[in-house]
Amino acid sequence: MQSINLGILGAGLAVKHLHWPALHHLAGMFTITAVCDIDLTAAQEIARLVGGDPVVTTDWDEFFGNSQLEAVLISLPIHLNAAAIRAAVRAGKHVICEKPLAASLAQAEDLVAELRDAPVVIEIAENFHYRSDFKQARRWIEEGAIGTVVIINIIAAFWSDPTEGFASTAWRQDHQYRGAVIADAGVHQVAALREVGGEVEQLHAFTKDVHPVLAGSDSLVLNVRFRSGALGQLLFSGAVQAAEPSFDAITALGLEGTITVRHGVATLHRPNRENVEYRAEDARGYIGEFHNFYHAIRSNEPVVATLDEALADWRIIMGALDSAESRQVVLL
Repeated sequence: MQSINLGILGAGLAVKHLHWPALHHLAGMFTITAVCDIDLTAAQEIARLVGGDPVVTTDWDEFFGNSQLEAVLISLPIHLNAAAIRAAVRAGKHVICEKPLAASLAQAEDLVAELRDAPVVIEIAENFHYRSDFKQARRWIEEGAIGTVVIINIIAAFWSDPTEGFASTAWRQDHQYRGAVIADAGVHQVAALREVGGEVEQLHAFTKDVHPVLAGSDSLVLNVRFRSGALGQLLFSGAVQAAEPSFDAITALGLEGTITVRHGVATLHRPNRENVEYRAEDARGYIGEFHNFYHAIRSNEPVVATLDEALADWRIIMGALDSAESRQVVLL
C-alpha cells in the first residue's frame, strides 16, 4: 500500500525518542513531509533525523496548509493538544496526537462531542492501549484462568529528574494543564488499569506534592471499583528514589491464581501448575500505535485508541484529582 505523507507538529523529546523509532521501524508506511516547531533549530534537528527533504517551518498555519500532508503527528505541550487537533481536522488531515487529548475534562468533553464523527481518522497516542501484554492479561481474566478477580494493582514509582529528559522541559515544570505529572504520566497507568480490569465505576484518591522542583501534585493513591466488582489500586509517584523504579508493574489477584505484568512479560501463576508466560514483541506499544494509524487510513481498520477511549482515561485522572481535593468518592 501507498506511503502516507506525515507531518510532525512539535519537535521535542517524544518525537525523537518514542515516535521516530517506531516510524523508522515501519519503513515504507510513512514519509515525513513536513516538520513544524516554534523552535526552528529543534525542527531542523528532527528533519535531519528523519531524512529526506521535509519542509521545515515555524508557522502553524503554513504547516496545516501544506497540501502534500495527508496526516499529522501532534506532539506538543498538553495545553495545546485540543487546539491542534481541531486545526488539523479543519485542514482535512488525519490526526495522531500524543496523550492526553486536552488540558481539562471540560475541554476534553467538548472536543470529543465536536469531533466524534469527524470525516478523518483521529487517534490519541496512548501506547498502553496497544500493549499486547496487557491484552493477554485481560484474555486470561476473561477465560477464567485465575477465577474471580479480587484486586488489580499497578505501581509506578520513579524519579522525575528536573535536569534532564522529559521532566526537564519547561512546560512540564510550569504546567498549564491540570494535574501536573499525575496527568502527564499517570494517564498511562489508568489506561493499563482499564485494559486489564475493564471500566471503572467509582474511585477515591489522595495526592501529595513533594517534588522539590516540579510544581503540582506528583504522588497519588487511587482506589477504584470496576464494573465487574473487582477492586483496583494505582500507587503512583514521580518524586521518589525507588529501589526498583517501575512504570507498569501490574498484579491481578484472583481466587484461583495471579497474573503479573512486568516489562512486557505477562505471567500466569496458579497453584501446583507451571507458570505460563507471554512475551510481547512490541513491549511499549509505540509500533502498534502507528501501525493502527496507517491501516485506519489505508484499510479502514478500526482505531484502537479513539477519542472516546482517551476521554475515559482522562475522566478517571480528573476524577482522582476531584476526589483528592474534595475528600469524597467520585462516581463515574
